[in-house]
Amino acid sequence: MSADILIIDDYADNRELLRLMLEQAGFRVREARGGSEGVEMALDAPPDIALIDLSMPGLDGWSVFDRLRADERTRRVPCAAVSAFADGARERALAHGFNAYLTKPFRRLELIETIQQLLSQDVEQKETGREEAF
Repeated sequence: MSADILIIDDYADNRELLRLMLEQAGFRVREARGGSEGVEMALDAPPDIALIDLSMPGLDGWSVFDRLRADERTRRVPCAAVSAFADGARERALAHGFNAYLTKPFRRLELIETIQQLLSQDVEQKETGREEAF
């Protein structure tokens, strides 16, 4: 069974590019057009991984992440921050609790490797019962 990836991004072009790369790699993909829709979709059916754009109008990626972590249904879902920001955004996102950081423009190899790492970390967490990484 392939992993279910939820893309939360307000730009259709970004969602389409991520979807195409992920589907070609064999993943199931769902798309949310913004933060509120993404939170609702994740709570209705928690994904295996969430890719969250940090800069969205309305409910931004930081707030989406906080809401997912605050709910029992999604608090263990690995989340990758997605951003074009370079000025310390990676460090800030990881310090905030995101499990990974992806830079726009997307590089296919980096994307797939990040997804695979998050999936293997999630399996390890479930097998050992450890929750420190989340």
